[in-house]
Amino acid sequence: MTGGHDYNGPTGYGLLVLVVGPSGVGKDTLLDAARERLAQDKQFCFPRRCITRPAGTVGEIHIPVRPEDFGQMARQGAFLLSWKAHDLGYGIPRHVLEEVEAGKTVIVNVSRSVIDDACELVGQKNVRVVNIRASAAALRKRLEARGREDALDIERRLARASAYQVDGDYVVHVDNDADLETGILRFIRALELPQPIANRA
Repeated sequence: MTGGHDYNGPTGYGLLVLVVGPSGVGKDTLLDAARERLAQDKQFCFPRRCITRPAGTVGEIHIPVRPEDFGQMARQGAFLLSWKAHDLGYGIPRHVLEEVEAGKTVIVNVSRSVIDDACELVGQKNVRVVNIRASAAALRKRLEARGREDALDIERRLARASAYQVDGDYVVHVDNDADLETGILRFIRALELPQPIANRA
């Protein structure tokens, strides 16, 4: 669902990069590494997400939002994109649009359910989807290592991952089941590709 913004099309020349992929694929790790390595390049922007999770909890550094405030913030247009997953609310702050319009490459971790919303809001030519993939064995190992899910939940997440498909001319697939450095380099390369792109692995 969107944040109620009335923007009707692209006016700038920036790029909104939507990072997607199933749980345990390593999105947070790749994003943290890219944020650090590209920190001196003002072309790239890595805004924090708003999440209905207290500050200081396990997981990404985020902007904490009280669950009772999240819905009202979405209705009032505080988010460019927002969605619910695993009993949590997630929101991409509205100011992200200003960064894209200013010509920057803005990288955000999102649910694939908001890809169409993003294309409608900023124009498909200004959107790139970076789909992070990994083998079932690698996913299982990472899910078990992070210790946030029980055995049944891990099986459910693996089942969802096996059905996870994202395709299109604006999609770049990044395989993240090799060593960490290889995954980081592949991810940064996907961010730095010129626009427009052809679908490639």
